[in-house]
Amino acid sequence: MVSHHLERATTAISSYWIWWWEATSKKDQVNQAVLTVLIAIFATSWYLWASLRARKRTAPLPPGPRGLPIVGYLPFLGSNLHHSFAELADIYGPIFKLWLGNRLCIVLTSPSLAKEVARDQDIIFANRDPPVAALISSYDRLDIVWSPYGSYWRNLRKLFVREMLSNNILDRCHAHRRYEVRKTITNVYNKIGTPMDFGKLSFQTELNVMTWSMWGNTIEGLEDSVTGVSFRELSNEVMRLLGKTNISDFFPVLARFDIQGVEREMKKVFLSVDQILDHIIEQRMKLDTAKEKRASNNREEKDFLQFLLDVKEQEATETPITRTQIKALLLVILFGFI
Repeated sequence: MVSHHLERATTAISSYWIWWWEATSKKDQVNQAVLTVLIAIFATSWYLWASLRARKRTAPLPPGPRGLPIVGYLPFLGSNLHHSFAELADIYGPIFKLWLGNRLCIVLTSPSLAKEVARDQDIIFANRDPPVAALISSYDRLDIVWSPYGSYWRNLRKLFVREMLSNNILDRCHAHRRYEVRKTITNVYNKIGTPMDFGKLSFQTELNVMTWSMWGNTIEGLEDSVTGVSFRELSNEVMRLLGKTNISDFFPVLARFDIQGVEREMKKVFLSVDQILDHIIEQRMKLDTAKEKRASNNREEKDFLQFLLDVKEQEATETPITRTQIKALLLVILFGFI
């Protein structure tokens, strides 16, 4: 194919050169001949370069449905994505592609492929493209979930594994976990025969356990005194907005218009969450007494918030963090376990 086109191009150039040779003077013929040769060399070089570049293609994408122009496969996805993906997997296999608006998505439905991506090749696939709501709730990718892979993410992971998820932390909170569970059971026993909201009860129990391990106290009553809204309502609203289909995520060019108002809603809700976290940090920082200093020097008595505040005050530390980063880390734990 390449030689055929090259032959046609050479024939056309030769014909053009003969016509000019017969129609012009000898001096002009020489100049035109030189110019024609240069043009021929340039055209041949460009054609060969374009042909070689066309052959160097990337690895082919997996199969998948075509979808529609502009919107892709969005109109054909049902409300239950796992059902839609299972049906597509029966047609296209365990890995297939979907165009959702301007976003190319690769769907894996095989445990072996999920293991390959999430464990064996995790560094390659570590970066995520956050939706608009996640950008706001993570303080613009400052948490461990949405931050890009690099030294900052590795330092955050080190803090989590070494300080928050260590056996010492879990053992130290064992007594309080048992206390909260027994308090919940007693509460249920005392209200036998009366209607109860078990969702609210279990949420409050788990929240108390988590907040005690993070900053040595519960959050009961704090949210109402700061924002007038319960933390459960705030967290439910944040989760709803994170899971809401947002057209700005599929068409980034429309993000500035915020057509569905997801960005505005998330900023409004997240402002209350941010105020609660600021109040908690302020209360902890006010406890800067001699007794607290002596207690904080004992590593076994530190909670997660105290450890992060200590890291913040250490200018020479290898993992310097800011107050905003501390809040982002606390939210990962709260929204990740609730």
